[in-house]
Amino acid sequence: MNIHVFVVNQITFKQHLEYMFAGTGAKNRMSLFLEKSDIKFQPTTERNLVGMIADISRIRPDDKIIFYLQATVNNPGMFFGVFKAKSSAFFDENDNKKYLSDELGKGLSYRIEIEADTVYSYGITEHEYLDDLTGKEAPYELCWSLIYRKLKGNRGCTMITPYEFDDLLCKIKKKNQDNQLKGAGFTFDEGEVRIITAKGTKQYNGRRKSLDIKPRLLYKAGKKNAFETHLQAYVMQKYDDGILKKLLLPLGNGSAWVGNEVACGVGMQKIDTLIIEQNDEEIHVKVVELKDEEPYEYILSHQLRWYLQWVSQYIVPNLLKYKKPVVIHPCILARKTDNIDIIEKIRSVDLINSSIQNVSIAATEYIAFDIVNNDITFEKVV
Repeated sequence: MNIHVFVVNQITFKQHLEYMFAGTGAKNRMSLFLEKSDIKFQPTTERNLVGMIADISRIRPDDKIIFYLQATVNNPGMFFGVFKAKSSAFFDENDNKKYLSDELGKGLSYRIEIEADTVYSYGITEHEYLDDLTGKEAPYELCWSLIYRKLKGNRGCTMITPYEFDDLLCKIKKKNQDNQLKGAGFTFDEGEVRIITAKGTKQYNGRRKSLDIKPRLLYKAGKKNAFETHLQAYVMQKYDDGILKKLLLPLGNGSAWVGNEVACGVGMQKIDTLIIEQNDEEIHVKVVELKDEEPYEYILSHQLRWYLQWVSQYIVPNLLKYKKPVVIHPCILARKTDNIDIIEKIRSVDLINSSIQNVSIAATEYIAFDIVNNDITFEKVV
């Protein structure tokens, strides 16, 4: 199960609640490449938009949804919840047919439908969630997912880990004395800064176009353009399906937590894909570095080495509370190569030695993709 935080303002929050959907996007920019994959498009703008597609594409039905209401002159930023995803992600273009465009006052092209989970009226402030050290014994227990997001400040849909969500939910419950709102319809009371039950529900009637990024990825690859962001979006759309499920999910039991561009330091380094999956016996953490080119030595000597160190210090201690062995899997997902030397380095490299009791580091994996006959394939090489 994943947990996702959507950034809203007082105007968009009201619409999200009344029509029961959540969305992200970039002003009024259009995503023409989704409907005409061979169109020319400004590369920087496209990477920005595809990054948002990757963010919302990781959402699956029944995932938990939290709203972060941005601060105003009179009120601090606050977290409200809890909702859950009712649909997979879909697309409603920024054109004159866009549903609720005037009401929202901003472009939110990439959307999901939501429904009530355990909805509470009052939210908790940033200070209550991110700054308060009550009950915290070590830095790793802070909500680094959102602290890093605040430093970067440009992500409308981000994820938090299950243990970060547990802390958030506990504080929201306490704030509301565990009194949940009843009913299926909601709205936002700006004066009291709270969610309230609405008398009726409004039907969401917007377009539900596909966010499938594969045609655009293949087009970019065929033109020998960079497509690493597109590859990440594709992985988010397909990580629990077919060959990628087999290759990426350590257990494949359908309950994996999956994050993309997981911030792992104040220098704004990001783990392309981080997967946490567990069963009754053990917990597996997979750290994946994505490349749209063949693998090279720097990935091993610097990137993966740093990511594993950060995961060991900031993720693993929280997982050890579940009293299970933890196995960390370093992984490179990159273009297929015939370079025997780099394959041998991947096979033999010893990235870090875990000195933490009950934690082990698995051998480094290399998942190779190839693009042939206008299709993309994946296989495990190491």
